[in-house]
Amino acid sequence: MTSRHIVDRALPERTKLMFYFPMPREGDSYYTVEMPFFENVTIKESKKARYQKYSLISRSSNLYSYMGADSRILNLTFNISLPHLLEEHPDINLDKYVSYMQDKDNAESEKQKFLEPYKTQSIPDGIAFKLGTNYTKSLATDSAKQVLNSLESTASGSLSVEDKEHIGTRYGLEQLAISQIAQTRTSVKTDRPNTGFQQNAIEYNQSQQLKYRIIDLIIYWTNIIRSSVVNYSKNPIYGPPIIRLSHGVLYQNIPCICTDYSIDYNEAAGYDIDTLLPRQLKINMKLEEARDGDFGEFVPKGNAIQRDNLAGWEAVVLGETNSMDPGYY
Repeated sequence: MTSRHIVDRALPERTKLMFYFPMPREGDSYYTVEMPFFENVTIKESKKARYQKYSLISRSSNLYSYMGADSRILNLTFNISLPHLLEEHPDINLDKYVSYMQDKDNAESEKQKFLEPYKTQSIPDGIAFKLGTNYTKSLATDSAKQVLNSLESTASGSLSVEDKEHIGTRYGLEQLAISQIAQTRTSVKTDRPNTGFQQNAIEYNQSQQLKYRIIDLIIYWTNIIRSSVVNYSKNPIYGPPIIRLSHGVLYQNIPCICTDYSIDYNEAAGYDIDTLLPRQLKINMKLEEARDGDFGEFVPKGNAIQRDNLAGWEAVVLGETNSMDPGYY
């Protein structure tokens, strides 16, 4: 049997949500937050026309006047899975997905802020690091010590060198684990290279820092979703963000607002024991298309504002791109 090789689909680069938050006191500036889909997203689309119906006497059919249409509704369902991100995307970080965009007329300021994007807090200040280390180095330390001593006191429960090193580094029992590992190595032969307890502790801490960094990013994206239905509390004229949906060829840069969201989790996937984060979050978002532009003509190959203008059936039947979406250009 030949081994199968799967070509990377580059899903995060081709399907995502872009959140545009207005930046107070900065003119046309706004914060941008990118939230890519790392797993397949389900999109259900609907749109409803508004008609005035007339029922005339002795007429066996109604007459209709077109009154317009409601905004297109896009219901999104997608997952954010911690194990998947750790395995397939360990290099992601917040700086890659958060940046400034500012007044288009101030080229120098725009260039400077583009070169110096928004910076998140360092890993030691992240909430995942604080909660995780509080559990492993404080709340669970005494219990882990009792487990380690209990297993060592029974002949049937003797731990391997690897298990002792794992418990020692995870729960801050370095000195206890070192002494017990030394005793074990004098009486038990092992083919495992003697790389040293400190080296294993370093490798474990690095894996923990990677996990905490990705958990912080998951929490940040979760809070961005939560913030998509609220305004700027210090100055309420700045409303919720505009969200642009891109998903392959079917949805290209669709400007939307979020009117509803829900967050659930897959109980069967379990939890991260250090932070109690569900290992798989299930997100539902209800988006409604918001096409404003400059209230002028839809120009599919024009500037960003002209592409956001409303488009009718003429854009599909007679237009250059045969599409009403602003991203086809």
